[in-house]
Amino acid sequence: MKKRNNHRRSRLAALIAVLILLCAVSALYIVKTSTERNVEHNIDVAETVEPAADALAEDYSDAADKTIDTMAAEHVYSHRGASGDETENTEAAFDKAIAEGSHNLEFGVVISADGTLFVSNEFNAWPLTGTVAQFNALHDDDIDKLRTHDGKKILKLSEVFDKYSDTVNYLIELKDANDACIKAFRTIVDKYGYTERIIVESSYPSVLEKVEKIYPDMQKLHIIRSGPEFRAGLKKDFVDIVAVRDDLMSADWCKDAHDAGKKFSIWTLNEEDDIRRAIEMGADSYSTDYTGTALGYEARYRFKFKRISAGPSTLFFASDYQSEKGWPSPADNLKSVVEAACADGKNPQDFIICGDYSNDRKLHDYQISPEDAISEIRDTVTSIVPDIESDNFVFVQGNHDKMTESIADSGLHEYGKYLVYVLNTENDFPWKQGKVSGSLDKVQHTADEFSKCMKELISNGETRPVIIAGHVPLHFTARTSSKHTTGDNLYSGILFDAVNEAGKSLDIIYLFGHNHTKGWDCYMGGSCVFATPGDSILIPEYSEGDTVTDTFTQEELNFTYMNAGYVGHYMNCSPKEIENGTVDKYNAADQTLTGTICEIYPDRIVLTRYSADGIHDMNGQGEGDPYLDHLDASLISDQYYRDRADSPQTIMRLHTGKEAELKEAA
Repeated sequence: MKKRNNHRRSRLAALIAVLILLCAVSALYIVKTSTERNVEHNIDVAETVEPAADALAEDYSDAADKTIDTMAAEHVYSHRGASGDETENTEAAFDKAIAEGSHNLEFGVVISADGTLFVSNEFNAWPLTGTVAQFNALHDDDIDKLRTHDGKKILKLSEVFDKYSDTVNYLIELKDANDACIKAFRTIVDKYGYTERIIVESSYPSVLEKVEKIYPDMQKLHIIRSGPEFRAGLKKDFVDIVAVRDDLMSADWCKDAHDAGKKFSIWTLNEEDDIRRAIEMGADSYSTDYTGTALGYEARYRFKFKRISAGPSTLFFASDYQSEKGWPSPADNLKSVVEAACADGKNPQDFIICGDYSNDRKLHDYQISPEDAISEIRDTVTSIVPDIESDNFVFVQGNHDKMTESIADSGLHEYGKYLVYVLNTENDFPWKQGKVSGSLDKVQHTADEFSKCMKELISNGETRPVIIAGHVPLHFTARTSSKHTTGDNLYSGILFDAVNEAGKSLDIIYLFGHNHTKGWDCYMGGSCVFATPGDSILIPEYSEGDTVTDTFTQEELNFTYMNAGYVGHYMNCSPKEIENGTVDKYNAADQTLTGTICEIYPDRIVLTRYSADGIHDMNGQGEGDPYLDHLDASLISDQYYRDRADSPQTIMRLHTGKEAELKEAA
């Protein structure tokens, strides 16, 4: 009998050992499958609610100073915070994401045994804390005692709302697809009232449908992992955003989503090529583990935007750093003009140079790099303004210039108090448009891209001035006509229409160079061309197939139109004409070399033109151009000749009242 009991005890012990082993294996299996289920059902991206001025945090409260950084941040979602650098879903991860510029925190929530929502994208506590337990089996006190591997606590959703309140948007995935989770979500949302700050996410359409009945105005995001799910999601009225895994993103799916009235999101993108591809296909949003890096790519690709610096309100404009033999070098000319502005109390710290850096090299030498001249410009300016930095220059490509690293990228660039939109000559707004194949398509594309950018700025409440820095002008000249057969700026009306439309809502200054000081702009003022909103200029008319045109229309301006100021003696009267006594024939237009100071104030823009002698007239005056048989005079009647305009000139800004209203609202 005793032996039998011992045998039974041995069998029982063995059985217990087996059971313990099975339990251990089961626990590991639960953790593994829980983690896999989490990966399978986790959503990494969503779209944000448009931030209203009166709901922005202190860092973003000045709506009048809204930057492209803010616009870029609307497309980027911080996946579990800055999870690439900090432990996911912790206070440190959220703080870092916000410090890097995030406006949108994305995370999942799970429900505790007490019905409280905690921030976690894992159903089991083990991956983050080393404790093997399902959150829905733990009480609040137990979860509060848990710590991540680096000592961070597991946050309640209420703690996240308490800390960040309405300074950011929240993309919240309801991990538990049950009524208890939805009830807990409703309780906390009703308490804090952030319905316009929240996008609710789920892999389960049934969850989103239930939330729709409670919060019809809250955006719902459906997490997509397959083609059938995607097609089904497009048909659901309660789905606002479809978010696909990164390996499923495609331009066709993006278009299908937009055609169905949905926004298109992607999860999770961290590489430059992937983010660029998403932007180029038109994706509305995506999540990332590295917010700051993604915002840099946004700025580079979505807005064609290159951060330069938070510049001051004083700029210097010039163009055509060229020279003919016998005249002073353009370096001497530039130096004397900048010195004259500084002597008048101006302190330019940002310089925009509108193309052609051929210096004293031979005419039309396209093989010469402009880098030497650009380096000379930097050195010349630095000798006068010692604190100037490399990033405080914008160099635009002219028709004599090969593209180099120093020439700014086409498109939008940002300073602190203004924006610069660069039009390079080669690919954006070429010269000899009537003579060069493909120019019409280039100009049309440029106008379309410009309009798209301006519309986005306007829709986002932008109030800062936009300076369009180009090289070729918009107005009709002899270069455009049959008198000279260059076919220059033949299609400028296409770009003019785009700029003029944007000028209804934005303060715009269009800068050009190219025409120098002899003849081409005689009726406009020679080297000193200046026209303001309400003035008129002549715009070329063309028919398809034209290489030149002698017809034009008179168009009223909604923007400021001016040459930047010429600093090189090029294509104007030369020492030869002075020596042979024919110089008087070339005095029909102002030929003075100048640069322009632009001062941007909250309510006005002040423009002052300078020559080596000090303040110079903003607009010159012509009587008819003797160059090549009086070209301007034979094409343009006296009624179009502009009067001389004094310097400085003040342009009142459009948004002075609007800025005040936005600041008050914020």
